Parts: sequence; structure tokens; C-alpha cells
Amino acid sequence: MKLKEKSWGKIILTALTISLISGCNQEQPEQEEVLRPVRSIIVTPPESGWIKEFPAVVDAVQKANLSFRVSGKLEDILVKEGEFVQEGDEIARLDQVDFEIKLKDRQASYDVAKADYERAKKLIETGAIARAELDNLKAKVSTASSQLQAAQQELDYTVLRAPFNGRIARRYIDNYEEVSAKQEIVSLQDTSALLVEMELPESVLVRSRNHKGDYTFHARFSSIPERLFPLTLRETSTQADESTQTYTMTFAMPAIENHLVLPGMSVVVRAEQKTPNSDIILIPAYAVMEDKNGRFVYVVNDEKDETGTILRKAVTTGSLSKQGIIVETGLTIGDRVVTAGMSQMSEGMKVRLQEGAAR
Repeated sequence: MKLKEKSWGKIILTALTISLISGCNQEQPEQEEVLRPVRSIIVTPPESGWIKEFPAVVDAVQKANLSFRVSGKLEDILVKEGEFVQEGDEIARLDQVDFEIKLKDRQASYDVAKADYERAKKLIETGAIARAELDNLKAKVSTASSQLQAAQQELDYTVLRAPFNGRIARRYIDNYEEVSAKQEIVSLQDTSALLVEMELPESVLVRSRNHKGDYTFHARFSSIPERLFPLTLRETSTQADESTQTYTMTFAMPAIENHLVLPGMSVVVRAEQKTPNSDIILIPAYAVMEDKNGRFVYVVNDEKDETGTILRKAVTTGSLSKQGIIVETGLTIGDRVVTAGMSQMSEGMKVRLQEGAAR
């Protein structure tokens, strides 16, 4: 009986041992690698090009602060502020009494000198006077003639006339006041055409010069928000403002009919670059990282099954616009840039791709 029990025990122990051994020999299933999902965008040429807006100021195509060239008492000012005048129209006049008296005196002096000279010419033929005396009388005639012309010119200067067609923007003085030479009397502006002046930083000026033919400029007024008015580049300063370190760019535009646009008004200049194969690369500003080695972005090398490998690329950036930040070097069209979760990225990391920029 005991022998049978021992036999059964050995059989059971042997079976358990075989079962354990076979279980250990079975292969364990492989665990699938979990990849971090990342959002990304593919760098493409901007559809509308580079766009930026700048504050600017309207100015007249011609303007002048008019003044008399002689001093005197203002007898009459013939224009009002806002009045339109034509070239040659009389604007103001000084009291001419003193100038007329001076002119008559100079005329008399000239007449005397001229008569003395004419008599001397007859006497020189008979030898009654010396040649030197005749020359002296001739010089007096020349001096008297110059003084007469100066007196006539001073009388002419007592009348202030418009040098071009325009509108009286401002009057600085009233009738019967004593005025000095070169004292401003009125401000005259020609608004048949307009100028628009804006200040540009160095980086934008360089870009506009490098792509001069690609740019279009338009003016936008707050009072006419539904319209853009084309601008023609007139001139660009080559010396920076000492305080702002900007350069002045001046545009011309025709006057706007049925709308009041005056010098000194504010305007926005819209600069746009439209190039089908533009080399400008714009990406979201938040996709650019920076550390002690400089600015960089993470890009993804596409692999199979919507996965990829993270690579770090150093970049040089330009100005910031509403469309994003300009990348000048480091990226090319077609690169896939990571736009979210960059702080958890590292070189060589395997990731799963998700389209679109971060929200």
C-alpha cells in the first residue's frame, strides 16, 4: 500500500516538473514601443508673400512758408486760411510810402549823375576837363543806376505773391503789424498731389532694396477703411535718424476726390511682397527655441507609418510679422517643423506625427 502511494507521488511530482519546464520555455510576447505624438507643419512658400504695415504721415507735394524780403508795416493781407490761390496772386502788401519816397530819391540821384556825365562827354572833346574826371562821373552814373534798381526791387518786394498754385494752410500775422524781413506771413501748400512719409527700420529697408521690384505699397486711411490707395516710391533717405535709427521713405499719391485728406493726417502704409517663388520662410514664432548655443527648431525626418526621428537645426531669424517669424537661414521649403511639445524633444527621439500647428 505504501509502495503504491510513493509511486503516485513520484508520478505527480514528475508531471508538475515537466509542466513548469515547458512553461518557462514558452516565448514572452514583445511589448509595442509607445511613441510620443507631436504636432508639426511643413514649410511652404507664403501664398501672399511678406506683408507689414507701418504708421506714416501725409504731407503736401509742395509747401512753403512765405515771407517778405524787406521790413515794414503790413498794410493788407488778402487771403484767409483754407483759401485757394493761383501762382502770381497777391497775398499780402506792406505800406509802400517809405519805399516810394526812397525810389524817387534814387531816381533823382541817377538823373543828376546821368546829366553830369553827358555834359562831361561834350567838354572832353574841347579839352575843358580831364579824362580822369570823365571816368569819375561815369562811375557815379553806374553807382546811381545800381541804387535805383535796388530801390525799385525793394518796392516790388513789398508785395507778397504766391509762387505756385495751392491753399493757404495758416496765417501767422494780422493787418497793420510791423513785420521784419523773412518773418513768416502765411503757409502755402499744394495738395493737388500728396506725399506719404514713413520711418523704416534698417532690416526692413535692406529687404525692400534687395527685392525692390517685388514690393507693392498702399495707403490705408482710418476714415476710408474699405479702400487701399496705391503709392509710388519717390525717395529714400540714406542717413538714419539719430534718435530712432530709422530711415525716411517718401511716397507720392494723387489727391483723393470726395474725401478730405490734409497734410499732417495719419495714414498706414501697407508693404507687401508678392513673389510666386518667394524665398521667404515663415513659421510660427513659438516653434523657435533658444539656448546657450543660439536659436534652433526641431524638425522631423519622415519615416514609414506616420513616424519620424527628431533632428535639431540651428536657425537665423529675421523680423516678426502677423504671419509668423521670418527664418533667414537653417530651413528649406519642405522641412517638417515641430510646433508643440518642443521642451520634451531631444535629438534622435522617435515620434508619431500629427498634422497642424499648436493651438
